[in-house]
Amino acid sequence: MKNCEFRERTKEKLATALITAMEEKALDKITVKEIIEKAEVNRKTFYYYFPDIYGLLEWVISRECNKLVSEIQNNRDYENALNDVLNSIEKHRHLLNCIKDSVGRATLERVLYRELEQLVAWAMKIGILETNVVVSEKELQILTELFISDIWRLLVLYFQKEISYKREEFIQFILRYLKAGITAGLLEFGNKQDIVRYSL
Repeated sequence: MKNCEFRERTKEKLATALITAMEEKALDKITVKEIIEKAEVNRKTFYYYFPDIYGLLEWVISRECNKLVSEIQNNRDYENALNDVLNSIEKHRHLLNCIKDSVGRATLERVLYRELEQLVAWAMKIGILETNVVVSEKELQILTELFISDIWRLLVLYFQKEISYKREEFIQFILRYLKAGITAGLLEFGNKQDIVRYSL
């Protein structure tokens, strides 16, 4: 086995051990000793890869976000991309709740923000291609931030069951909002001088 494969496999074992432990108790109650016993690695190996349990958690989050980004970028359809985001959130609901309970809502928001950032950035690229406009980097960034913020609030309400939509209805609402909002925003702020062009 190559060194890089061995390293990834070891980190995966540690990640699985952490996720399993988080199903049993809060993050601040989990020890490195528990993780290395579950992963069947020694303490030195753990500290070779991660500074502490929070470093391991950050790696787990980053790994899952990277998988999602890859799935979104391979999509050319708003609905499938949004489904990927919702599937990822639902699949990791327990992990996300553990993050919220252990390290606070701000950390959870940062995690979900990264997932939404990829979805909205992708949707903006599609919008630019469909509307055939050019926008300044500054205005593109502001529009993207606005859409991320809006969708984040809607997702929180949906997962707290404060929105009575069924999943499919909720997806259709977000899609209509994104499509209409992005198109209108790009047409309103398009054709500026600082040109940014995208290709998928």
